[in-house]
Amino acid sequence: AELLAAPVTTSLEGKSAFPETHPLSLGSGGRSVPKPVHDFLQNADVIFGIGCSFAVTNYGVSMPSGKVIIHATLDPADLNKDVPAEYALIGDAKLTLQALIGEVKDRLGGGTRDVHQVAAHIKQIKDEWLAQWMPKLTANEVPLSPYRVIWDLMHTVDVTTTIITHDAGSPRDQLSPFWQPVEPLTYIGWGK
Repeated sequence: AELLAAPVTTSLEGKSAFPETHPLSLGSGGRSVPKPVHDFLQNADVIFGIGCSFAVTNYGVSMPSGKVIIHATLDPADLNKDVPAEYALIGDAKLTLQALIGEVKDRLGGGTRDVHQVAAHIKQIKDEWLAQWMPKLTANEVPLSPYRVIWDLMHTVDVTTTIITHDAGSPRDQLSPFWQPVEPLTYIGWGK
């Protein structure tokens, strides 16, 4: 992601695989889609999915049409099942990424792309989106808003050492856009 200055999003099942406090993180999408995820997917030329099925589900982010799709998966049964891919990579995610990093470094001649410009754009969209939600996230109403509970919890516990999950339905859709995991396997998401 840093070599290419590529924004990163995850599915609910993959949430916490990439730290959501990283400047290139868009957050994670499910039924509730944070604005950065929506905006960047709509404006992308290429969407690269690794370790995902690209399954069409009411509990996942829909891939916009007209995009070049690169699909890296361990299971060939996932290829072109719901979302047609122009390019397919079959193999273990870690090994595939290691091979791609080597190729990208070679093509970039040892350099990198400008992460700061992309990160600033992501931050602007995130800040605008979060400002729209802040009244719900900090509301003092009775009964207590679930968004307020999530916001306070996220700012009370040590997120790096907390493992969190959710119930189906509203709790999942309220938690997933706002909880920002930073360590792998600290968010146990589901929803299919």
